[in-house]
Amino acid sequence: MSANISLIGNLGKEPETKITDNGTFIANFSIASNTFRNTAEGRVEKTDWFRVTAFGKQAETIARYVRKGHRLYIQGRLSFNPWLDRNESPQSGAEIVLQEFQFLTGKQDADGGSDMTAMPVPGEMPTEVQQAAAY
Repeated sequence: MSANISLIGNLGKEPETKITDNGTFIANFSIASNTFRNTAEGRVEKTDWFRVTAFGKQAETIARYVRKGHRLYIQGRLSFNPWLDRNESPQSGAEIVLQEFQFLTGKQDADGGSDMTAMPVPGEMPTEVQQAAAY
């Protein structure tokens, strides 16, 4: 049984990429998703960070077209992985294994507008990139 998650958020930094020994392309990135709650003090914003891993053609597409600040819709499988911190103490963290994604906008500017200069226009993306984004 697996837990699936869908969210909309902005990339916190450039995707990190690597190729495994068997030739699989991997892209790792963090995505921030904001939620809002009304409290007695007023509206409070909370930002949650998620670590996402993409494989294959999706990873190649993300590495090529997605940059820090870009907004994405992602859907994936939630996975919990153990790791050791700097003091060798065991930790556990959640990771999303990407199944689907969609480009939403470019980077948000300080006024809340979008900078779409780095984002491809869907009709201008190569067909294989459009198809990879749909997987």
